[in-house]
Amino acid sequence: MKIWRILVGGFAVIGLLSALLVIAVMVVTFRIVGTAGAPPAPPETIVLRLDLRSGPADRQPAATLFSHLDGGGATLRELVEAIDLARDDPRVAGLVGHLDGEAFGMATAQELATAVTRFRESGKFTIAYADTLGELVPGNIAYYLASTFEEIWMLPLGTVGLTGLRMETPFAREALNEIGIEPQFTRRGAYKSFPEMFTERDFTPAHREAAESIIDDLFDQMIAGIAERRSIAEGEVRGLVDSAPFTAPEALDLGLVDRLASRGDVRNEIEDRAGDQSGTMEAMDYLAVAEPDRADDRTTVALIYANGAIALGRNGDSPFTGGVMGADTITGAIEDAIDDPDIKAIVLRINSPGGSAVASEIIGGAVDRAAEEGKPLIVSMGDVAASGGYWIAAGAQQIVAQPATITGSIGVLAGKFDTSELWDDLGVTWGSAQRGRNADMWSPTTDFSLSATNRLNAVVDEIYARFLDRVAAGRGMDRDAVDTVAQGRIWTGAQAQTHGLVDRLGGLDVAVDLARDAAGTPPDGEIDLVILPRLPSPFEQLLDLASGGGLKSASQLDAAAERLGPYLRTFAPLVEEPGSRLLRMPEILVR
Repeated sequence: MKIWRILVGGFAVIGLLSALLVIAVMVVTFRIVGTAGAPPAPPETIVLRLDLRSGPADRQPAATLFSHLDGGGATLRELVEAIDLARDDPRVAGLVGHLDGEAFGMATAQELATAVTRFRESGKFTIAYADTLGELVPGNIAYYLASTFEEIWMLPLGTVGLTGLRMETPFAREALNEIGIEPQFTRRGAYKSFPEMFTERDFTPAHREAAESIIDDLFDQMIAGIAERRSIAEGEVRGLVDSAPFTAPEALDLGLVDRLASRGDVRNEIEDRAGDQSGTMEAMDYLAVAEPDRADDRTTVALIYANGAIALGRNGDSPFTGGVMGADTITGAIEDAIDDPDIKAIVLRINSPGGSAVASEIIGGAVDRAAEEGKPLIVSMGDVAASGGYWIAAGAQQIVAQPATITGSIGVLAGKFDTSELWDDLGVTWGSAQRGRNADMWSPTTDFSLSATNRLNAVVDEIYARFLDRVAAGRGMDRDAVDTVAQGRIWTGAQAQTHGLVDRLGGLDVAVDLARDAAGTPPDGEIDLVILPRLPSPFEQLLDLASGGGLKSASQLDAAAERLGPYLRTFAPLVEEPGSRLLRMPEILVR
């Protein structure tokens, strides 16, 4: 009888799960059908609205089934595409951008600013509206982007948080001492500062030199951009930064904003400028109804997104590093593009702080194969493409970066955390049995022996030598010249260009244009972008969910983790595998 009850209960659970699965299919189907129909009819006169209060992703993540139910925002590429199409669309009268505080990196802001500048050349109006540009938080990058618009409007209670840039690096030496953890790292490159967060109590001279250089260049770029766009002398902008933050009335008097207004005032102004039959459209809705002229002889270019910390295996997510760039996934996408005769060129979009040396080499090998097969491959760098990210890029035909992109970090580090003192303090002893002199080399319960240290140094020497060789071969540079600009030092994109590590400054559009040229397409020729790697469909995600995977919580804990992400990533080495950080740059916290 007991067995019968167990069987009945089991079938009941299966039935319930099946019912939930059917409901989920119906919901997803409804969502797909509902969104696959005709897009909303556009107003007679369109004003394109960009919600820039949160940072646009390079690419929508393939998260879970339920991420399809909330639509998701436009990606950076989609925002730029919408702006460019609207520029030449006679139905579009203007552009309104809704901004907030610090929401994205400066390189992302530069990509959007360039598109807004192109739009302004059409003579159509542009307004940046902000409830606040930093409510008790910095608002530097948001204001930098807002200054690209012809007018800046802000809520009368808002604040302009143009307080300047600050680079923060935590140093946990004392904390690790307190809990009995000894960091043991070796590195190649005087500026490879990643382990210093755990071995030092403050900046070393080399670390400070690199940090000051980066912050100086980013600050100069920000000041120059604001000064040019707002027609204020650079010296005056620097003075304003030193006096910030400003209340809304102060910002108005100083010429930092043009009008104090509410959201309702913005809606009324749009109607006044564009007419009674006008209305706003979000970027994704506009793209659904935009009708660009399409020629039949379009050139197909693969756009491959290589985002996240570099690791072996497939793309995924990590609670500490965020997105994971899997060598198998990215290599497969590159090789698919190489082998597809319809694809004439490849744009590889890199947003990565680095990671595994082996995984970087695997992806780099696919980049090299593109050159061997005569398939043009252009790299476009996002906010960061450093260390392993640069290893991958080095073999590209050309490298494009924004002036504010963080790149370089050509160096190597390796090591571990010795926790033996911690265990002693806790009264825990570890018994062991081993065969092989270095079998305990990566155990966190022992320190490095002399033999293990020698072997570790041999491995790190070889990886650094190969890194220098790879950059020298890919960039056509003398190896000693590469070593001079390597040493683990990070550079802005503008600095990297002066050192021969980057070919062109610009965004994804510049890289696509270079791919068009490399494919032999005329400058006015049209391009079809094929996005790779392919994201799983809702149905595939549903199958994954049904098999027990793919479900993410939307809890407050997740939201908090997202906000704390940069800080969590800083301390990721405490739990990561040692190989995942060989080609990793330090977390850059610029506020």
